Amino acid sequence: MKRLLVQFSLWLLGLYCLSFLADLFLLYAPTFPYADAILPNYNLPRWIYSWANFDGVHYLTIVSHGYIGTGLIQAFFPVYPGLIWLDGLFHINAIISGQIISLVSFFGVLLIWSKLFEKEFTKSISHISLGLLLLFPTSFFFAAVYTESLFLLLILSSFYFAKKKQWMYAIILAAVASGTKVIGIALLPALVIEYLYQRNLLQSQFISHPKKLLHEINFTDFTKLITIFLSAGGLLLYMIFLWIEFRDPLYFFHVQEEFGGGRSESLILLPQVLVRYIKIFVTVDWQNWKFFAYTQEFALSILALTTLIVGWIKKLRPSYLVFSSLAFLLPTLTGTFSSMPRYILVCFPMFLVIAKWLEDKPKLRFAWYGISSILLILNTVLFIQGYWIA
Repeated sequence: MKRLLVQFSLWLLGLYCLSFLADLFLLYAPTFPYADAILPNYNLPRWIYSWANFDGVHYLTIVSHGYIGTGLIQAFFPVYPGLIWLDGLFHINAIISGQIISLVSFFGVLLIWSKLFEKEFTKSISHISLGLLLLFPTSFFFAAVYTESLFLLLILSSFYFAKKKQWMYAIILAAVASGTKVIGIALLPALVIEYLYQRNLLQSQFISHPKKLLHEINFTDFTKLITIFLSAGGLLLYMIFLWIEFRDPLYFFHVQEEFGGGRSESLILLPQVLVRYIKIFVTVDWQNWKFFAYTQEFALSILALTTLIVGWIKKLRPSYLVFSSLAFLLPTLTGTFSSMPRYILVCFPMFLVIAKWLEDKPKLRFAWYGISSILLILNTVLFIQGYWIA
């Protein structure tokens, strides 16, 4: 606990110092809607309210006005702004509330991370992977008015209780996760795989002969597997709300294209996305800061993809890999790696794979920490000053 508190405090202090000093390094030039119309109204210094930049503005809009009458915000799921709204009943500033929720959730992530992985791997790998997470180039999102901290806490907690065979808690947490971000639905197949894994029903003879698998599943197994489908409850409730209000249960998806960023409602496969980025690198001026954003999107996406492939080869826990693979692949189907440096924060096997590789390479490990820290500093300043990162 002491070690985690020290790591968390140093990480947060560093981010706040960067936020406070950001004006010394870069001109404030917000590139997102309502920056001047909404954020200053919360009567906070800019270095604080800038933690609600970009998507944070949309969450604040949901808190103050709900989902009706404002376009595009239906893309953002209700659990996180709902928690901020509840804090508002006690007259807590919404931006402060959002940050408190994010920071408390992230410290919970550090705790559950240690509990989940120290026994499954080693203390060394658990500690190294936590360092990789804290210093990841986009880890500042865990301190922002964003869902990333809460969402990762729900994911890891659901897996924690599933491993302990406390399925009711695992399913409830998964349901809340599916009401926090759409990708939370990936916990449904992941929990099914986890249950089959614990019952030793993922062996090759069952995979190659599904009839044998069906023969081995008893009534208790069948009941448990059906119950796991309740983990989609958060998403289903939100879809029902959208159907009632907008006559479109998939409205959260249909507004994505209007956000820009190259997103498409038509499904685009990963190879096509790779080709798109090759064209971007050829056409975009490398001296433009957007070239840095595109390069980072591409590089971190390739890093995540490579480590997930290694995770499958090294046979990490299949439920972790199923969730993380879906969390990686589903956003790319919109035709872009935009926001992927943020989305891959929940692909936690990535950090475990890198930690195992770096465990006996201390010099390379510290070089990795150093490069990642430089990128984290740069990205934090860019985000606080209103430049698009993810």
